[in-house]
Amino acid sequence: MKKGKKIEIIKNSPNKQFAGNVTGINSKNIYKTSKQEIKDLIIKNEITETHKIHPAYGHLRLAIELKHNKKRIIRIMKKYGIRPPRLWYQKKYITEADLNYKNKFENLIRDVKNEELKINEVWSSDLTYVKFQNKFFYVSAIKDIFTKEVVGVNIGNHHDADLVLQTIKQAVLKQNTYPKIFHSDRGKEFLNESCINYFQNNGVKISASDPGSPWQNGAIESFWSRFKCDSGDLNRFEDLGQLAEYIYGYVSYYNNDRIVTKLKMSPVKFKQILMQDC
Repeated sequence: MKKGKKIEIIKNSPNKQFAGNVTGINSKNIYKTSKQEIKDLIIKNEITETHKIHPAYGHLRLAIELKHNKKRIIRIMKKYGIRPPRLWYQKKYITEADLNYKNKFENLIRDVKNEELKINEVWSSDLTYVKFQNKFFYVSAIKDIFTKEVVGVNIGNHHDADLVLQTIKQAVLKQNTYPKIFHSDRGKEFLNESCINYFQNNGVKISASDPGSPWQNGAIESFWSRFKCDSGDLNRFEDLGQLAEYIYGYVSYYNNDRIVTKLKMSPVKFKQILMQDC
């Protein structure tokens, strides 16, 4: 006789202890299992509700958001087959090095530890592309590597120095300050005369990843990875206006609401706590 049938017999029996002895199942364990199932279903529903707001949260962020042990979250996700929607993403590099500045700039943040930094001390920048309605558009973003906040973002038809410089000026205006160090890869979109002059005229040091070392710009690379994974198919939008609205809205969500695992909170909340302690 199957275990499920034995449990049903015990539940329907007027003498559950006797029925348990006959079937070889401890009747007390049946009700313990039921209580555990109820607890699991409650957490399952919490996960489902959280995914409505944060559709790409995995077990680490869910554990922080719901204040549960990560092992419990893993067990329940596995039990009920819960998976956050994911879009497979592989970084495709669109920047090209400018040989005129091949050896002029070094990686100034190679050995810098995050806990040694301050707000707006080091900004990291990179470009990515989005394919929308069979056309390519480019997104430039700048991130404060200490707070993880995206301090500037801009969309353009071309990946060039104009797009980068506009994003830099936007970030400076928004933060009301210049960074001490501006870090990027060695793309000519960043290491060009207009950007270099702008930084030097405003006392900003220029830092660049070593050739062929994209992980040295990991702070902003991680943002693009999350953006691609969270966003899904961008062709669901009807026009470029809706797409642009989504991108700027996503940056706001990333800064204000999305948990950064290392911080255990959103970048803006982390920044606010730091400023309160000053």
